[in-house]
Amino acid sequence: MRWTISKITQTFAFSVFVVVLTLGFTNTSAANPADVRVLVDVSGSMKKADPKTVRGPATALLAALLPDQSQGGIWLFGSDVRELVPYGPVDARWDALGQPIEASIGSTDRFTHMESALRTGITAGGQSPAGACHVILITDGIVDVQGGQDASSASRDRILKTVLPDAVDKACRIHTIALSDKADLPLLRQMAIQTNGLFTLLKQPGDLIPVMLDALELALRSQQLPISEQQINIDSDIRQVRLIRLDSRSAIELRSDSTVVNADSQLPGITYYSGTGYQTLIWSNPIAGRYSLSPEFGASDRVLIDSHVRLELAELPPTISADQTLGLSASLQNSDGVLSAPSREYRVAFGERIDPIRSVGDQLSLQIDSPPMGRSILTIQSFDQRYERQVQRAFEVLVAQPALEIATNTAQGVGQVSSTIQGESSTPSASKDSTAKTSRLLPESITKLLPESIQNLLPEPVTNQRPEDTPNWPLWQLIVSALGAIAVVALVIGLVLRPKHRLPE
Repeated sequence: MRWTISKITQTFAFSVFVVVLTLGFTNTSAANPADVRVLVDVSGSMKKADPKTVRGPATALLAALLPDQSQGGIWLFGSDVRELVPYGPVDARWDALGQPIEASIGSTDRFTHMESALRTGITAGGQSPAGACHVILITDGIVDVQGGQDASSASRDRILKTVLPDAVDKACRIHTIALSDKADLPLLRQMAIQTNGLFTLLKQPGDLIPVMLDALELALRSQQLPISEQQINIDSDIRQVRLIRLDSRSAIELRSDSTVVNADSQLPGITYYSGTGYQTLIWSNPIAGRYSLSPEFGASDRVLIDSHVRLELAELPPTISADQTLGLSASLQNSDGVLSAPSREYRVAFGERIDPIRSVGDQLSLQIDSPPMGRSILTIQSFDQRYERQVQRAFEVLVAQPALEIATNTAQGVGQVSSTIQGESSTPSASKDSTAKTSRLLPESITKLLPESIQNLLPEPVTNQRPEDTPNWPLWQLIVSALGAIAVVALVIGLVLRPKHRLPE
């Protein structure tokens, strides 16, 4: 196959476009610390939905895992909204909050003022937050405020019409966790979908801790170590290891040929936490080597790490429809960019898939279908001679439908809210607008360099227009636009100047 100028130019333009997006994504994720705001329902109905008050240890564990210099805050809501941990930087004071948090979370309030709680969480960072914020909402009920059914319906309506748009404007993703199927599930789903958050309906209260960890990993973009034959490999670029076991009966222990690490170790940098249903061992500045885990880690246990060498996964919506295909893109990176290792092996598993998809190369790029409805975990691992990394992301897979129908009865609220799962409009007007935008990609300075015969072949908007707001475009948009313009010019030249083939007489 013969490569024309246009093919070469288009391939080059696409490659540069991918690199620009990857660099922009990496810089953004590295520059902005995590911002996590937790809203915990303490209304009286929680006595039935969460009889053992799992909300207490789950929230305490989340507080213990927030990294230093991130932003965080915890509020209780019911008849009103009460500050449990003031919003601000996470520092040493958070280390002593485990027991106070567990003791403070109960089920005493008469009402469930969800609107006030959401407004408090969304506005906690001020009008101009540094980056995306993550609001974790834990509830078992419906909007129920003082003033009766009419007041509750009006409050619910304001959540849909003003609170959620405000969350989108402030780049706040709302992760909703329903502890009961009696909760307002359509509303909680819509909160997650509209703000690109994660929705979860728990089957039992004991599932709350792993679900909150899943939401926290979305906020922190956590890195993990893969466990192979109950062993992990700690490399010299890892600054901290955090081992989380959702079982308080058997203690965590790491063992190598020369080192034993547990709660009683005298090694520097070891911190140990335990609470109802969980334990955590944190090892700062760990000794590199291969370690065995004892006793065996379960499916919900995990090994989190802090390292400047990260397996970066392109952003994906955590609440998706059952007929959706996801485009996966991942690579191993440090502060200088993608780390090259042609023999690196990637392994991908989604949902109940047992045999992972395998791919070899510097970067991972593939299409994968969503699993059946329900909760599923996407696991991506990378292995090379020096580094082993893993990322896991939770997804809630919903039934595919044109809209999320929100019941019109007074308990469940009003009307119908369109689902953001749906694709973009395919109406003629939308297509026309898209064509008009595309036709303005060529700057006038470039078209003047073409021969007059070629200029006459270009559409009028291309030869006579250029974007009026070009000076205000971000640099990456200018680069992509220029490369696109070059590709179009090369394509036109190739069509005009291509040799004419004659059939043999």
